[in-house]
Amino acid sequence: MAHCIHFARKIARWLLPLAGCWCVPLSAAELQVRVMTPDGNPVEHAVVEILTQPPGPTPSGSPANAIMDQINKEFVGPVLAVAAGTLVEFPNSDDVHHHVYSFSDAKRFELPLYTGNIAAPVLFDTPGVVTLGCNIHDWMVGYIYVAGSSRFGLTDANGMVVLVDINPGEHRLTIWHNSLPAGQALPEHAVSVSATGTTGMELTLETRTLRTIRRAPLPGTRAY
Repeated sequence: MAHCIHFARKIARWLLPLAGCWCVPLSAAELQVRVMTPDGNPVEHAVVEILTQPPGPTPSGSPANAIMDQINKEFVGPVLAVAAGTLVEFPNSDDVHHHVYSFSDAKRFELPLYTGNIAAPVLFDTPGVVTLGCNIHDWMVGYIYVAGSSRFGLTDANGMVVLVDINPGEHRLTIWHNSLPAGQALPEHAVSVSATGTTGMELTLETRTLRTIRRAPLPGTRAY
């Protein structure tokens, strides 16, 4: 009996390292993209999407529902990037009514006058850019980029976005920014993603200044 127990322990010590190999996933490739203007300024709120990454689940930790809030009579963020098939909530954190709508081909919808969190979530299931407006405050403009692939992200104030869990190999990616003219073909770029470590690239995007006229008092004054 003692001999059998000793042999079983030896087998267990031999099998445990193999079990670890079976259970631990392979390290995922990572792509770091910085988007800059031709004169070297970072581009914030640009969407970078890997077109050749197949559709499927987004990386773990992504929320089930996305949120586009309304604060101080503006859409916050003002750009939201979601995967096709995502429900988006439109809470109204102001103390006045909003009437959110979109006439974009990718999603046409309307949320009649409401306050608070009573509006039902809206399903965004068609890839494309959705422009949001408010029927009461016509300077309010927001954008929802609906991605057809599972790997995309928004650049931060430094023009940087990091995309994780990328399939190593050759890829095509595209960039969208709300300053690009409507209907313009989005620029595409090729990138070779390494199977190990982080692949970095810097892209240049020509943007234009957007000017909006606020037609209501600022917070703390008479509002509508």
